Amino acid sequence: MEEQKKTANEIQAALAMPFAAEDLEWRIQVAFESSMQGVAVPYVTNRAIQNRLDEVVGPQNWYNEYKPWHGTGKREAQICGISIFFEGRGFITKWDGAEDSDIEPVKGGLSDSMKRAAVQWGIGRVLYNMDTVYVNIEKKGKSYVIKSSERPKLDRAYTDMLAELKLKAAAPCGVQSLLTPQRAPGSPEEKPTPAPQPSKPQERKTESEEKGGKIVDITQLRKAPESPAWEYIVADAKVQKGMSGENTSLMLLDRDGKKFLAYTRGTHPELCRDARLFNVRKTLKQKDSVVFYYLESFEILEQAA
Repeated sequence: MEEQKKTANEIQAALAMPFAAEDLEWRIQVAFESSMQGVAVPYVTNRAIQNRLDEVVGPQNWYNEYKPWHGTGKREAQICGISIFFEGRGFITKWDGAEDSDIEPVKGGLSDSMKRAAVQWGIGRVLYNMDTVYVNIEKKGKSYVIKSSERPKLDRAYTDMLAELKLKAAAPCGVQSLLTPQRAPGSPEEKPTPAPQPSKPQERKTESEEKGGKIVDITQLRKAPESPAWEYIVADAKVQKGMSGENTSLMLLDRDGKKFLAYTRGTHPELCRDARLFNVRKTLKQKDSVVFYYLESFEILEQAA
């Protein structure tokens, strides 16, 4: 076996280097059918993970293996171990598996378990710093997928995050070229959609959120005379079945019109679109790269007839 010239710290840093946007794939974590919007979650492709390991430690100095994992005993899953050779210590293995989420069941399997095992080595771990990204979705068969027109928006969200962290992405592996369409030679250049410029709440004169053909003026809602004052308005809601029972996933808007992903256990017919919540007790949680709120308790403001 060839001697490794990198130290353990150098290997760790090289493995954790951010990937190019082209080497990411995005999936829907939660789909809200009534508004045709969803929460997009980034993953490093397995091919990019394999290329990164080959480049950093050499193809002869790592391997992976899979084992069946029954976890809670309710649903089968796979766990993956990625082993890397370190001079003087031999192969060291780190394991992880794919399991269901209480927010949205994510099918496990070999591919997803390897992605999670790679995170144990720092590969793609920077994606855990991503803010929640909402995208437009469309139906494909019995499921929903991200519209292809949303890819530039997702790439910008990722590169903006790296810029904020003052990190530089590695060169693309080239294996994801089909996911990001390239402009044909001689074709007119597309002008990128300008990113929204942040502004202070007191400087905003009008704010609105379009939902299902209805325009809700957030500024006017802020001035509404209801007492007690509402904290969040439900933009969309969806009941889902998880491993621990039924849950209600929510897309919430705060008084500044910012979107938040939240969920609460059980079914709540009163949590319908445009419902206004107050006395909200919530806990910030994270599942993989998705940040969301768990609503422990809340009250709903009665609407005037």
